[in-house]
Amino acid sequence: MVSGSRRPNVRGRRASSLAAGGLVLAVVAELASAGLLGLSGWFISACAVAGAATFSSFSYIAPSGGVRAFAMARVAGNYGKRLVLHAAALHRIAAARTGLFDRAAAGERAQEDRLWSGDLLDRSMADADSVGMALIECTAPVAVTAALTVGAVLAVAASTSLVPAVVLAVGVVVMAVIAHRRSGTAREAAQHTRKVLRAEVVTAVDAWTEMASLGAAEQLAARTTARFTRLDTAREAAGRRSRRTGLAGGLIATATLIATAATGSAPDAPTFVFVVLLSLGVLAQAEQLAAAAEARATAKVAHRRLTTSAPPTASAPTPADIRSWSTEQGIGFADYLLPPMALRPGRVLGADVARGTMLVVTGRSGSGKSTLLRTLASSLRQATEGHERGRPAVVAVAADDHLFTGTLGSNWRLADPSLADDEIDERLAQLRLNESGLTATTPVGPGGRQLSGGELRRVYLGRALARHPHVLIVDEPTTGLDGRTARHVLGILQNLPDTTVVVALHAVPVCLESAGHVPRLPLDHTSQEAP
Repeated sequence: MVSGSRRPNVRGRRASSLAAGGLVLAVVAELASAGLLGLSGWFISACAVAGAATFSSFSYIAPSGGVRAFAMARVAGNYGKRLVLHAAALHRIAAARTGLFDRAAAGERAQEDRLWSGDLLDRSMADADSVGMALIECTAPVAVTAALTVGAVLAVAASTSLVPAVVLAVGVVVMAVIAHRRSGTAREAAQHTRKVLRAEVVTAVDAWTEMASLGAAEQLAARTTARFTRLDTAREAAGRRSRRTGLAGGLIATATLIATAATGSAPDAPTFVFVVLLSLGVLAQAEQLAAAAEARATAKVAHRRLTTSAPPTASAPTPADIRSWSTEQGIGFADYLLPPMALRPGRVLGADVARGTMLVVTGRSGSGKSTLLRTLASSLRQATEGHERGRPAVVAVAADDHLFTGTLGSNWRLADPSLADDEIDERLAQLRLNESGLTATTPVGPGGRQLSGGELRRVYLGRALARHPHVLIVDEPTTGLDGRTARHVLGILQNLPDTTVVVALHAVPVCLESAGHVPRLPLDHTSQEAP
């Protein structure tokens, strides 16, 4: 327990150490680059002056050694910087993603939370990447520019005078202020526009046939074209903003370089060349502050989204809307407030369902059946949290459940990894899916698109039954099924002796009416028929 509790702190300290080491290496590499540029210019100029003189005692050994030392330091520093900074960035990305999923899993309604939707999950992963890469794209350039400016100002002041050093420092500060004030979220806006366009294109492809039959193909094409135009406009706006910021930075850098050279009183030509080249290196590094400011703005937005709980869906009720319990004899719930509608008044619902029996919740479309089932499933999961032993306490099959790309067998093994292909084939036969030629090795396609609606409903149900839950909650189990198959599926659900079943149907079918008393909970009427 002690080692496990300390592991996050150890990882955090390791990530911080990597980041600090990477920043040090980045500063060393850029200082070596600037030193190499300035010393090389001085050395070449000094050699030229010495060669032009009649008599000269110029020694090239020490300067040439310094040039080589700076070159080796630059190569080693850049190599180490890339290794260490990228390792630190990966640690930060991993920590951000882990924290995201930990927060989601700790939520009371993680499965209903919008965080699990594909669009928001993709956005959250991109945010985690932005937060992690801010170390390389933002923090490192700022730290390097600051250290390089301080070193260059001291070197210029020592070589010439204080005035050109101050001019150089002021120029870098002005460039930093402009980069900060003109920073925006152009990258964020472009990513959002691309996401919307991608969703629009996918929707257009899926809906094209239906839209064409409705005579709306031209409107759909115009809508998609408008999305493309908006993306181009966003890109052009971001490009113009980037060019304006770059132009402003370039003009300030040029003016600063000229002013530094003009105000300096270098004792000789090599020193003048040294000051000019060193200043040029510092100003070139300062021009990267614009990109760093953009990365910082994007990372701030990403961090705010990651640390803010994802808003729940508008239709998802809170667990406080219902009081439920689960015992060895069955389940029950009470105090569920059914909201009023135009054709019915609101009322408080409750029911008891014995183990091995089935409660049928009935009502027309929009009466609140799916909402009641989601609320009951969430409440029962909380009521039984920590008491699950082997079999899951509650398994819910939503009307719009998910099927993952792969085979039927791979999807069902998500519920029970021990299932063999022949066992899956037997279960398929029980649900009469073998009549359609489906086997454990049948590919389902992306999202189950290769299966019909009725086949999907039975595949969802079979996967849930493979879990052998104590409570099984199924929304519209007969959707897309013919009468014969629907009766067969309801017969399976009615004969689960160790499982309490709650299903939502538009009306109680004749097969259940003739099977004896079936507890019912109608939502369209004021009377409550469930016990």
